[in-house]
Parts: sequence; C-alpha cells; structure tokens
Amino acid sequence: MKLRTIRQFGLAGAMASTCILSFSAEPQKKNVLFIMADDFNFWLQSMGYYPLVKTPNLDKLATKGVLFTNAHCSYPLCNPSRNALWSGFRPSTTGIQGNNDGYIRDIQGFSNVVTMNQFFTDNGYFTLAGGKLYHNGSMGAVTTDPTHWSELYTGGTGSPGGSLYNWTSPVDNLFSWSAGEYDINTAGDTKLVNFFSDRLKNYAQSANKNKPFFFGCGVFRPHLPLNLHKMFWDKFDYDKITIPRGYLEGDLNDIPGATTASIHTSIVSADQWKRAIHAYIAGLAYADYNIGILLDALEKSPYAKNTIICFMGDHGWQLGEKNRWAKYAVYDQANHTSMIIYDPSSKGNGIRCDKVVSMQDIYPTLVELCGMPPKTDIEGRSLVPLLENPKDKNWNWPVLMTYNNVNCLKTNEYRLVNSNNSGQFYDMRTDSFEWYNLYTNPAYKATISIMQKQIDSMVQIGTELKYRLLANATYNHSENKIPGVIEAENYDLGSESQSYHDTDASNSGGVLRTEGVDIQISTDTKGSYNITDIKSGEWLNYTFEKCDSGTYNLSLRVLNESNSTDSVVIFANNKRIGVVMVEPTDQKWSDVRLESVKLITPTYLRLKMQFYGSGLKFNYFAIEQVVGLGKTQYISNAKYKYIQNQVIDAGVLKLDLTNTTPYVNISIYDNSGKMVLSSGIIGEEFVTLPLHFNETGIYYVVIKDDETVSVEKIKYIK
Repeated sequence: MKLRTIRQFGLAGAMASTCILSFSAEPQKKNVLFIMADDFNFWLQSMGYYPLVKTPNLDKLATKGVLFTNAHCSYPLCNPSRNALWSGFRPSTTGIQGNNDGYIRDIQGFSNVVTMNQFFTDNGYFTLAGGKLYHNGSMGAVTTDPTHWSELYTGGTGSPGGSLYNWTSPVDNLFSWSAGEYDINTAGDTKLVNFFSDRLKNYAQSANKNKPFFFGCGVFRPHLPLNLHKMFWDKFDYDKITIPRGYLEGDLNDIPGATTASIHTSIVSADQWKRAIHAYIAGLAYADYNIGILLDALEKSPYAKNTIICFMGDHGWQLGEKNRWAKYAVYDQANHTSMIIYDPSSKGNGIRCDKVVSMQDIYPTLVELCGMPPKTDIEGRSLVPLLENPKDKNWNWPVLMTYNNVNCLKTNEYRLVNSNNSGQFYDMRTDSFEWYNLYTNPAYKATISIMQKQIDSMVQIGTELKYRLLANATYNHSENKIPGVIEAENYDLGSESQSYHDTDASNSGGVLRTEGVDIQISTDTKGSYNITDIKSGEWLNYTFEKCDSGTYNLSLRVLNESNSTDSVVIFANNKRIGVVMVEPTDQKWSDVRLESVKLITPTYLRLKMQFYGSGLKFNYFAIEQVVGLGKTQYISNAKYKYIQNQVIDAGVLKLDLTNTTPYVNISIYDNSGKMVLSSGIIGEEFVTLPLHFNETGIYYVVIKDDETVSVEKIKYIK
C-alpha cells in the first residue's frame, strides 16, 4: 500500500500562503500597538455616557485618533468575542458561544485558519503577545495561539486588593471587590505594561530592529473580581456617584419573558449599587493608568510617528441597566464597547465616528493600514474609509451580534433582536437605551422584515464560508487537541468535494470526500466525522511533535458493525505497546482504552493503530498523561491552604482562591492517579466547584496558577 499524508489545509491558510511579503521589500511598514482591556465597556469618559469616569490617557488617544462611539463585539462574552476578533470569523459561523467552547483551531474546519497575529508574523512582523488577548490558553493561562507569535510574555495579569471596601455578593462570589495599599508595580497588569514599555523603549537596539512590530497587550482589569489599589478608589467621591443614565425602572415590561437577574436583587437589597459602580469606574481608572504607561513609552520611542494604536474592550458590561450586572445578554449595552484607532497618516484623526462598526472589522483594517495583502476570506470590513472620513454618509453596513443562539442586528438607525416570540426592535436614534420595544408596532413591520433578511443573509454567508473551510480541512476532532500530522495508509482526501448544503453533521450518509474513501459525517454525538471503510490490516498514524516521557492512558472512539470481535494493535515509535479488543457495539460508538502505558519520547511520539476486522469505524483518538501522585507530593508547596472542606459529602468542593493569580487550573485525580476532572476557573475569589464522582474514596486536588502548584487531599462521599 501507498502511504498518503493528510495535510492540514484551510481556506485562510491557502490564501495567506500565496501572499507572504518580507519586510525588506517594503522598508517603511507601519508598526502596531494593539491594546485590549477585559470587560471595559463604553463608559470611556470621552463617550459622555457616565461623566464621573476618569480615563485621561485614553481620552487623549481618542482626540488624537478616531473614536468609534458605536462599536460592538460579535458576542458579549470573552472567549467567543476574542476568538472572533483574532480569527476573523463570527460566533454565528464557528459555533463558539461560551467560555468553555475552546479555541478557534479546535473547531472542525477551522484548524488552519490564519489568525490575525499569525498573518502579521507570516508577513515579516516581529509579534509580541502578553496578557489576556485570547481567552484561556498556554501563555500565562491567558493567551493562546502560542506558536504563531514571535515571542510571549508569560507573566500574570490582574491586581490584588486588600482589607478596604470589601464586599462579596452572596449570590455570585465572583462579583466582589476590595482595595489595598501596596507597590503598584508589583500588580500583574502593571508588571505587564512595564514589560511592554521597556520593549518599546529598547526595540531599536534589539535583534529584531529591522522588522516592523506588532505588540499585543491585554490588561485584565476591570474584569471581576475588582481587587484594586486604594489610589484608584480614592479618585472618586462616593457621594457624587449616581445610577447609570441607561437604567429605567420597569423597562423590561415590554420584553416577553424578561426577568430580573438575582445578582441585581442582591446588590440593590444590600444597598451596594453605588459602591459597585464605584468599584467598576475605579477599575476603568486602573486600566487607563496602565495603558497610559504604554502610550507614554511609545511617544518617547523612535516609533511614535509610524505606529498604529488600536484600543478596545472585548465587549460591553451592564451596571444595573436592564437590571443586569454582567456582559452576557442580547441588550445593546452588553455588546457596546470602546474602540479607538490611531493611524498617524489618517485624514480623519481627531474626529469622532458615530457609524455602527464591529470588532470583526479590526483584522481587515489593520491588514490594510499596514499595506499587506487584503483579507477577503473572513467576516469583517476594513474601517479605512471611516479613518479617512469618520462622517462618511455612504457607510451603512449593519453589524451582526449573537448571544445564546439569538442573533441581533444593528444599523446606524435601528436594532433588532431576533428571538422569535420575544423579539425586540428599537429606534436607536430616539431610544439609545432600548426602553421602548417597537417589535409589535405595525409601522415598523417592513423595516423589521428587511433587517431579518439581512440577518439571514449574513448568517448564510458565514455558513458558506464554513463549508468552504470544511471542504479543505482534514479530520481533526476537537477532543484530540494534540499538535501533529495525521497520516493514514490508503486514506485519501481525494479531489472532489460533496456539497455540504444537503448534509448535516448530526446525520449519517453524507460523505465528505467522494474519491478515495473514508471520511464520513458521523452519527456519534462526540465527533462530527469518522473514518469508515477500514480494511483489515490497514493503519493510521498520529504524530505528536511535543510529548513528554511518562505514563499515559490511550483511548480510541470506535464502532464495530460486525458480529465478531475486532482488534486494534497500537505501536509507539514503531514498538508494539498493546492491543485493545472491540466487541460488537450494535451500532453504538464505544471508547476502548489502553491504560497506564509507559512511553519514552525523546523528541516526538508517533502512535500507529493497525485495525483487524471487517466492521470497524474510527472517530477520534485521545491521549491522557497519568500524573503520579506519590506521598511526598501530597504536601502542598504553596503558601496558602486552598481547600476549605476536606470531606466532600454534599457534592461541592469549597476553595479559597483569594490569594491566587486571576486564572487557576483545577485537576482532580483518584487514588490510582487517574484524572477525573480538569477545569480552568477564575481565581482571586472564593469558589464552589460541584463534584459528581462515581465512587466514594480519597481524591487529590491539584491547584495550579501562574505562580504556584499545590496538591491537597480530600475524601469524597457519594
């Protein structure tokens, strides 16, 4: 048989690979300073919504560049919003609609999408990333896509609080705040911007001085919990704090099914509304302070006149409006964010732009401003025309937003929430706070119909983009999550593609490739595609480019359609390590495992699976490293004790994470060393973690943040 390699290849990758330019060909390419602040809504002082806000550094930037007063995210939540911005594809296209939905390259068909940072790296830029740019990942637990940056800052983010202004909501422990006194330069966000400041000051003397740069810096505050230095609280007079202008008592009455959020009730009943606003605007002030350090460093560097500055929050945030204290919602204030772009050569600098725009537009905008080949294979539109003329009368491109499978469309005049029986429609010219729902008003029936067609059209375009990506994608199940090359003998993608329009990932029978064989839309709920038509003796390889030596559990997801027992022989680096037997599965998918295999992997690991039988189908392969928990490792090496209840008899693990960095990974192992739970959670707060184990016994909890690893023992009673 002939060895065939299934090469990972996607639409964006195909287009980008033909248009790489070197810096030497265009010596005066512009640099980019890209800044993002987590949960920073549209309360920027220069926007005028809440005048008590103090953001002098960003306000100065707003008068220097173009302030987009009507900018929106594609999804009002960190992970979907950030994946959309960096990949160029909306959540309505990718399906990423939650913080636990993973990273864009984990999604079937999008594994080879060229992210914005990758595009700049591939086009000759030195790219530096630090802080929270994507949501959760490999770099300091806050930035992912690590292999497509030139350099990563691996320090933490956020800031500590203290014993002052302490309050925690009894409904949601995450909603809390406090203030303290300490050296501000020891706070994570400030350490982050000081690092970037030093790199800006010294870039002309660095080894990369002949390359243009793309610096991406993501500060964590004002994300919850609002733990801050006291000096930012003291900028504001509590007695002058007022309820937001966008709040109107009873304005939910005209929205079918709308309810008051419990967190709002707890804040109001505890008389903490003004204090909560105080905490949030203090967080905005701290973010502005850090961004000012960056802007000052750039201004004093040799690159001030040739560097684009792009600032935005990742979504909106409500502080009592619509009775909500959160981002995730279909309301405009959950999507509305701050956005400023300063291009030294733009004619529109210093002029406000009130046209509706999307964070999806940032990727193509920066690409065009930097003179690189245009990105036409993503969802977004270059804002360069508005940077030249912020009052452009011809700009009337609607913005599509999604939340919880509900699509919203905003134009320069109106906003439509397409949620069937609870539809909402607002005239934003006279009702910018969405107090008066006009969805059932006959006078707007025609306008609503037009906007509904626009939603359908934009969603359809995204769907077709996804089909094109899937048509060029290899089998790469999201649960595999292992870097490497998939190789298979006699498994050929072929040259023809069957249309996706008449098939669905949940239905059987839609063959992905008509030539060769083998990749088929799956009936398995755990995977979109599977390999079928496997002949006895054929094999498949997985190559893992980075894999540490250790003990592993290996798991295969298979279906045996025959009436006899089939088998899969597994080899590691050409050495047979075991065999798993697959009984007839009666048309049901099954997991078969090879447990506690010791592997020695000097540089890479190549696993080969050889199939014997006549009825096997193969969905995906997973590898899990077994962490040995010897008695010497039971003792925590952390400074703090994290677990509050060592005996778990009510199904809830209580953790005091107030002394951790912002992101924490919790892994739990049973007494044999098998991982039974792994979860990334927010630190710097008290956390309750529900546990549902099959057996009573001793378990070991590994608590890992950016600075420490702790192992603590619990007894779980079922």
